[in-house]
Order: sequence, then structure tokens, then C-alpha cells
Amino acid sequence: MSPTGLPTDAHVRALAKQVLARPEYATWHSDSAAWLKGFLAWLHALPDTSPALYWTLLGGLALVALVLLAHVVWTLRAALAAPVPPTSRRAGPEEAGFAEEAARLADEGRFLEAARRLQLAAIDLLLRHRVLELGRSDPNRTLRRRLRDAALPEPARGDMLALIDRLERSWFRDRSEDAALYAAWRALHVRLAATPGPA
Repeated sequence: MSPTGLPTDAHVRALAKQVLARPEYATWHSDSAAWLKGFLAWLHALPDTSPALYWTLLGGLALVALVLLAHVVWTLRAALAAPVPPTSRRAGPEEAGFAEEAARLADEGRFLEAARRLQLAAIDLLLRHRVLELGRSDPNRTLRRRLRDAALPEPARGDMLALIDRLERSWFRDRSEDAALYAAWRALHVRLAATPGPA
């Protein structure tokens, strides 16, 4: 014991050895790990004792690593080259929901919100027909840029861009209920629904 009354390091080590020497711990300090030590020693001495076996093992491991790497590269290339599954061209529940909701809002005299729903229905149509690629969080400037590059007939493209500007102006600045704006969006939506998408 130390002068402070606490056990010294040597005393703790001796006590730990006594505890670990008990029969209940015998299985843990048997020669169960001796085979691993022997295998590692044999492996370490293998280049000197049996060079042919050493190089055979090393070549085999290198070959397995190359095969695995080739498999990973092949799998990634196959996954990236796989065609995107075609989307259905039928009106989906979201599109039908937008158009129905727009009609209901227009019946209530809420033409601005109805025009907004028809804008969403028109965008959804273009996405479903794979005429347009757009992320859910893309702003209107991205939508305009993608519309200019889209494979869309020119009257419909120009009308949609103009209607987006009108709707944005009404939505953010005027906040006026414009029945003519709603009617223009409805006419555009009908035209887009009748326009076949690309094959």
C-alpha cells in the first residue's frame, strides 16, 4: 500500500493476476489464441521457408482483388447505362386533382388560385410526357429556362412563358382575381393535354 492508503500499481497488477488465475477464467487464458499466433508466425516466415507458396498466395489474393474491382466497375456501368423506365402518359391522380381543384376554385370566384392550380397541372403534364425535366424545388427562372429548351411547339411554349409571367405578377404583386388569366391557363392546359409527348 502507498503512504496515502491507496494501492500501488504493482499491488493492483498482482491482484488482477490472482483474480484471472481463478478456475472460472481458465477458458479465457488457455491456448485458444495460440493457433492464430502460430499461423501469423508461419505466414511471416513463408517467403523464406516456401517462396513458391508465398507468391502463389499473394498472386491469388491479387487476382481476387482484381476480380472484385472489375465486378464493382461492371455493376456501376450497368446501373448507370440502364434506361429510365417510361412513365405513363395517362393523366395521373395529381394532374386530375389540380384540374378539378382549379375548376372548384374558379366556381367560387377564386380565379388567381385556380390559375395557379392549372399552372401546376400544365407543368405536371409536361413532366409526365417527358417534355420537361424539373425538380420540385426549382424556381420559376429554372422553369422558364427549361421551357425554352424543351421540345414543345412554339405557340404553346410562348403562351406558357407569357402566362407564367402574368401569373407571377398577379400572384406576388396585384393579387387580383383575374378570370381572363384563369381562362387562358385552362385553354393552354387543354392544348397541352391534346399534344402528344415524345416517344
